[in-house]
Amino acid sequence: MNVYCRILTLVKSVFAAFVVGALAGFLAATGNAAEPDAQTSRGTAPISASAWAQR
Repeated sequence: MNVYCRILTLVKSVFAAFVVGALAGFLAATGNAAEPDAQTSRGTAPISASAWAQR
């Protein structure tokens, strides 16, 4: 029974870590999606990759 409890605790902790990681990833993705709007509101246009390479 003791081994069963340890395995169950391990499964629960792995599941909790997965949920926390997924939530953090979702929040990071929504933060990155809103970032270009914040750049344009300051009056600086984002530079494209080809324009950056030409500098």
